Amino acid sequence: MRIEQLIYITEIAKTGSIANTAERLFVSSPGISLAISSLEEELGVKIFERSRTGLEPTETGKKLIERAQDIINRIEEFKSEAKCEASEIEGQLSISAVPGMCRSIVPKTLAAINEKFPKVHLQIKETHLFQVRKDVLNGEADIGVIYSFPSSQEENQQLAATHIIDSSMMVCFRKDSPLANKDEIFMEELHKYPFVASANVGDTKKFHAFIFGEYHKINFLVQSQNYETKKHFISQGLALCLESDITTKSDPFFQREDIVVRPLIAKEQKLSYYCIKLKNQNYSVAGKEFLKELQAQANQIK
Repeated sequence: MRIEQLIYITEIAKTGSIANTAERLFVSSPGISLAISSLEEELGVKIFERSRTGLEPTETGKKLIERAQDIINRIEEFKSEAKCEASEIEGQLSISAVPGMCRSIVPKTLAAINEKFPKVHLQIKETHLFQVRKDVLNGEADIGVIYSFPSSQEENQQLAATHIIDSSMMVCFRKDSPLANKDEIFMEELHKYPFVASANVGDTKKFHAFIFGEYHKINFLVQSQNYETKKHFISQGLALCLESDITTKSDPFFQREDIVVRPLIAKEQKLSYYCIKLKNQNYSVAGKEFLKELQAQANQIK
């Protein structure tokens, strides 16, 4: 039995195919197939079965894959502990994060990690909520940074979540809006106003449905993939938007004299941000530092 065989079976469990695993690990598909066959023959059990969607672990295979991942984690911890100097720690740390965090505290966090661990290769991907979860589940990201409304936090058997910060929901618009003379804005007042929002339909529906109750009541003037686009519509007085206060405190646009930001009073008026990872995979040294630094940056912005 070799360590690479354990790596192969854990990766196949994530990707669902030998071809995808070979591409990710830069190894030939025949080489992986032979290694898996040799391991199954040595153990006297079948680890994978073929299905219409690819390779699926058998019941015995699931248990062996879980143990294999634990062994790999312990080996990585052993390697990290052997390197006493942070400057000597190597590897890769990939982050998939929702836009609100990518435009606020994630860049400062990664800058601190880059300074402390110069030999760690950092990768950051900004994407929508559903894709962040998918990236972590598929093994394409070591850590995901997501949001959730407190009442809708879903527990996933494959994912472990660490709370980062709660952020109030804010209503943003031009100063000549009829809403400008209000210190706080109630949800019921917003149905008649046009909105600008993300074009990621799944996220947008879920996000606004929690605020408004019924998605079809919302008057969307424009939906765009480009974050900067919404600012042009707001600055012209054509629409308003909802943002977390993390975003409004970090983005100079929302601090302009002609832009007004007011707290939203609604059933769901806070967002909770979390870091997620696979339950069966430990944080690397750099990953632990990322989590610690992200929480420190979040505390500074409160």
